[in-house]
Amino acid sequence: MKTEIVSLKNISVEFDGNTALHDHNLTVYDGDFIGIIGPNGGGKTTLLKVILGLVKPSHGEIKVLGTTPEKARNRIGYVPQMMEVERDFPISVKDTVLMGRLCHKGLFKSHNKKDYDLVDRALEVVEMSDMKNRKTGNLSGGERQRVMIARALASEPKLLLLDEPTASIDPKLKTDIYDLLNSLKQRMTIILVTHDIGVISSHVDKVACLNCQLFYHDSKEIPKETLESVYQCPVDIIAHGTPHRVLKEH
Repeated sequence: MKTEIVSLKNISVEFDGNTALHDHNLTVYDGDFIGIIGPNGGGKTTLLKVILGLVKPSHGEIKVLGTTPEKARNRIGYVPQMMEVERDFPISVKDTVLMGRLCHKGLFKSHNKKDYDLVDRALEVVEMSDMKNRKTGNLSGGERQRVMIARALASEPKLLLLDEPTASIDPKLKTDIYDLLNSLKQRMTIILVTHDIGVISSHVDKVACLNCQLFYHDSKEIPKETLESVYQCPVDIIAHGTPHRVLKEH
């Protein structure tokens, strides 16, 4: 029997009287690699923040790794949407990744050999070891995303959350990052938020569609009617497992 990693039951979130998430039910099991797609403003980032315990649901019940999100947070790796980094900000790649150990150390405890070994291992996984002494601000967008993934991996997560990790980077680097995630799914549960509906079903195991309401069928087969409901536009062809989607003009 598979272990439940995330359990959402009738979760709703409201901000200033506006509904961001409505009556969500979702169960994520150990080893799942789930992609969440949907339009801008549909609640995808909010859902990740609920799982992290950064946003409190208006009602409903949530468990992460068998406990509350707050208590599980040090076992969750999080890669937020890409942020601009000042070119002259004096933090190295190695020190950026080392920040991933703070959830286990606290702000005022010194790092030990295990911390540095985990940083080296994480940089090796994302193939950035040779850049560990460079300034993070001098990296390309794709390289910075690899560093952010390494920072998440340094926390030794059981659950990895990624919010648009391939946004604003070129197609070759997108492929590299998806290939990296494919290798990581053997070691942890992954929830990925993305707009890349053209490639996502080639990589993930299951797909959920989110636009305030959540449509999830425990599969990566997305019914045409579901996509039309989520994106509010007509869908002509849905090709699963292949790197393209064809939509009618709208």
